[in-house]
Amino acid sequence: DPALSYGLTEYLRVQQMLKDHGWSSRQCIPHGGHQFSLHIAAALKLGGNESYPGEFQPTGGFADGAVVENSQVGLTEIPGIGFEGKAAFYKVLRALHH
Repeated sequence: DPALSYGLTEYLRVQQMLKDHGWSSRQCIPHGGHQFSLHIAAALKLGGNESYPGEFQPTGGFADGAVVENSQVGLTEIPGIGFEGKAAFYKVLRALHH
């Protein structure tokens, strides 16, 4: 889980190690189930991202209004790491801030 376990920096090291051993990043489908991992998968051109659209709310799943079509979902144009497009989760974060 690149977002929750070891972060992007360490995941980049893992990707380099895999490349050094002949693996393609397209063969990697990291665990995640939330927007941050989806963004990492897209940015690094990975083979996909394990996701559970209706589970682990309010953090899990995709941005509000995301459309899953043919088992694929696109990224939003919302700036940030992906949680900003989830109104229920953003509400929790705002409450913690105050």
